[in-house]
Amino acid sequence: METTRSTPETTRNDPGTARPPAVVATLSALLLLAASIAGQIAAGADYPTVPPGLVIPLVVAGLVVRRTNRWTTGLALGVGLFIGTGAILTPNTGDHLSSGDTALIASTAAELVALVTLVIAGAAATLPRKGTRH
Repeated sequence: METTRSTPETTRNDPGTARPPAVVATLSALLLLAASIAGQIAAGADYPTVPPGLVIPLVVAGLVVRRTNRWTTGLALGVGLFIGTGAILTPNTGDHLSSGDTALIASTAAELVALVTLVIAGAAATLPRKGTRH
């Protein structure tokens, strides 16, 4: 019977090295956030030429994919809190939801779902679990 040794090349697709569910949810929320901003722009919402709400989540998602650790998931959590605070404090969210434009309402609702998910999943991915060492 032949035994094989595990090398970094053979363990890349090992299910034991899959990302934790909280990290997957964080990445999904970052991508949904970016897609919802793109949807708002497509629906005619007024955004800057280079919309930070679209660019920042994509950059952070890239960082989390490249190197998943407490710093990058914490950065994702911070993005959710930062953009979420902006969504709550500005009148744009309420204006979009009451606009009567189905695409704008749907993309704004998706943004809010993404932000709530990002904060919860980002916190779960960042904060240490009881009984584990970081």
